[in-house]
Amino acid sequence: MLEDGIYGLAYAVDGECMPTEGSALATLRKGRILGSDPWGGVFAGSCQFDARRLNTVKLRLDVPPDGRLITGFSAGPAGASLDIVGAFEGAAPKLSTVVEVAGAAVRVELTYLGPLPA
Repeated sequence: MLEDGIYGLAYAVDGECMPTEGSALATLRKGRILGSDPWGGVFAGSCQFDARRLNTVKLRLDVPPDGRLITGFSAGPAGASLDIVGAFEGAAPKLSTVVEVAGAAVRVELTYLGPLPA
């Protein structure tokens, strides 16, 4: 089960010889996720732990106008919103999975960085 706290995300397009990589920060508090990346992408969603010992994450990623994802997806002048669902098996401090983002496989590594400020 994922603890409330601050998490670092590292991600890369799966299967490339020279992977295109990115990073983001997120907070988890009482099952709610809020995060952003250095280029203005913002995501929010939820995390649920189930009987199969999976941490299921459901996110809405808001891509800013003219933003481009590491998958090559372009948001265009209006920007875009994408729904992403993934499952992490195990417990922190480091977990990984592969999710589909705009039709491309993206490897995501989640690292627990520490507790939330009081």
